Amino acid sequence: MKKADLLSTLFVGVDIGSRSHVVVLLDFESQKPLQRFKVANNQPGAVELAQRLAIALPSRSDLSRLIIALESTSFYGIHIANYLSSCDVLAPFHTFVYCLNPKVIRNYKKSFIDLIIECLLK
Repeated sequence: MKKADLLSTLFVGVDIGSRSHVVVLLDFESQKPLQRFKVANNQPGAVELAQRLAIALPSRSDLSRLIIALESTSFYGIHIANYLSSCDVLAPFHTFVYCLNPKVIRNYKKSFIDLIIECLLK
């Protein structure tokens, strides 16, 4: 992906839960989340999430692409991943949905912590 594509992308992280999902919106350059909210883990919650994303993108004219990353926790994320990847409301925004293994993410974060500690000790 080119840097220009990254700059025009809204990144969405979804922490999957059995009763609700925690959603965080980020752009490429911000240091802090643009928005953070919860939605229920059911059909109305999925529809609410899609609608909130569809509202967030046009409000920022510099963002035209949508990348959604979900934690693949058991079977709780399958339905929301399928819904978001085929949702008509999000289709105009070139939506990509990725399911990520929580163990891989945890180990990736640990590698950065080790790197920071190593730099501090030098």
